[in-house]
Amino acid sequence: MKRSLQRSRKWLILPAAMLIAAVLSAPDAHAADVQQLTGDRTKQDILNKWQQYKPMDTGTSYMGPERIYMESPSVAVPYKAGTIKPEYIEDGLRAVNFVRYLSGLPDDVTANPSLAGQQQAAALVNALHQKLSHYPTMPAGMDDSLYASAKEGARTSNLYGGSPTFYDNVLGYMADSGTTNIDRVGHRRWIINPEMKQTMFGMVHNANNVAYASMYSMDKGRPASEVQYDYIAWPSAGYFPEEVFKTNDPWSVSLNPQKYDRTRTDQIQVKLTRVRDGKEWSFDKSDNDKSGKYFNVQTSYYGVPFAVIFRPDGIGDFASDDAFTVQITGLYTASGSAAQVEFTTTFFKMMPGLLARYDIQLQKGETLQMGLTDGLQTSGNTFKSGDNRIVEIDANGKVKAVGKGSTWISVNDYLESRSRVYVNVNDGPADGKVSNWAQADYMKAKANGIIGWPFDRSYQQPITRVEFTEMAVHMIETMLGQDLYKDVTDVKTPFKDVDDWTVTWASQNGIINGTSPQSFSPRATITREQAAALILQVYAKTNELKGRPASTGSVSASRFADDSSISPWAKEQVYQATNLSLMNGMAKNQFNPKGELTFEQTYVLLLNCFEMLMEK
Repeated sequence: MKRSLQRSRKWLILPAAMLIAAVLSAPDAHAADVQQLTGDRTKQDILNKWQQYKPMDTGTSYMGPERIYMESPSVAVPYKAGTIKPEYIEDGLRAVNFVRYLSGLPDDVTANPSLAGQQQAAALVNALHQKLSHYPTMPAGMDDSLYASAKEGARTSNLYGGSPTFYDNVLGYMADSGTTNIDRVGHRRWIINPEMKQTMFGMVHNANNVAYASMYSMDKGRPASEVQYDYIAWPSAGYFPEEVFKTNDPWSVSLNPQKYDRTRTDQIQVKLTRVRDGKEWSFDKSDNDKSGKYFNVQTSYYGVPFAVIFRPDGIGDFASDDAFTVQITGLYTASGSAAQVEFTTTFFKMMPGLLARYDIQLQKGETLQMGLTDGLQTSGNTFKSGDNRIVEIDANGKVKAVGKGSTWISVNDYLESRSRVYVNVNDGPADGKVSNWAQADYMKAKANGIIGWPFDRSYQQPITRVEFTEMAVHMIETMLGQDLYKDVTDVKTPFKDVDDWTVTWASQNGIINGTSPQSFSPRATITREQAAALILQVYAKTNELKGRPASTGSVSASRFADDSSISPWAKEQVYQATNLSLMNGMAKNQFNPKGELTFEQTYVLLLNCFEMLMEK
């Protein structure tokens, strides 16, 4: 997917008359107050509004070219712009109004049907050129009137290429995180321009079935007096859903030019503070890395003509109810007094997703109740199967393997969220059978994403060091809701006998060591006393990554009957692991410290750790 490399230029060369027309009028005392709206609303208010404005369907395939056109466009001579069905235009409007609601602005933007022709023409000409331009050249064979309409549409629109839905386009405009857009976040600022009252969308698929889209963005049909504000922030003050803001997206604060002096910007600085750990980012004009930590003050007419833009580096993934305080200093009021703006944004998760992050395996006829991540929405989740002939999933997330093959299942698969997992269904003889004592935990572990399909086998056989490491790191990813491979993308493995990112990550984070400085011995097995030490490290590291203390517990006076067989170095870890219920003994009060850890024992071990971590 790509976004316009050209589109950010359009606002730099607007006609002077258009710039003059953008001057804002003073706010009315009875107008909607952005600061009050964002400060007063609850998480439930936001979820309710999401239910009103969510996309018409999950995924990104619902706007295929075979569905969306009332009249299909022609990308060959004689060219035709085509016409989009109203319900798909409405889907784009829902996206616009949802992000405006989140910004504290009136969420009543409507479609302007009179602009439909120019928006389709703009999409058509970019589809023909297979690139985005606000000033496209005339394609050979295009008539003058169609080209004139295309020029006007392209000049006054946000443009997108490669994404198949208007909803996704709007969220892409709001992100504005690319190096050609971050300095002004112009697409975002036009959409959250207080004066916007109407818009229109266009989309044309080229000969290669790539979607090119346009969104009219320069409407000023709303009197400025309707909206009262000191600033308009993205993400806004108060509660904000993390689903619509990625951690590499820039923050922006558009300041009311009627209240703040946009000619005095040299002293403006920003401090961003994460409340849970006190981590601070300070920004000033020296922060100019468009691919990393960034800061800029932009005063051109992209909607509100005064914006402070900043992006932190190394912010990581958001935690539950992750609060950040923004402080902007060095401002001056319109009357010349020194001023500052300060607010707190708290990110929360609206919708749960699937806990499983990696493919799972089922036997034909087997059922599985899928585990879900935390989310404010507790009912009415949208579960789907990619192919009901292979896997069925009901309204409560219970999966049934119906026929041989592979397909995906999803929950709340909106907004490019990671909420799909593939299920492989076998209809032949199973590769062994889990022992009765482990069966219930095996099913729970699989439902919670702990048992990916490569490890769903050989249940009574010993697990190797590399297999245990992969499963443990995947469990930590599930617990954190993060892709940990990003931490070691540029890190070279210290071992000569294995090149696996999970091993590199685990060794770097103190979970498992090599058997020598340059050897990992990936195919060696693990004893149960070694497993006790390893699971304590997994438990402690995951707690650390979640920003909370990890007590490894005390060592009780009771001893296993085979205590004398436990290696001296392992005794404390064995009893700590069992006292924490991370690990269990065996029959007749035995621990069997030198016994090899099996696959099914690993399932139970990791499930115990997972459930202990979830309880905290």
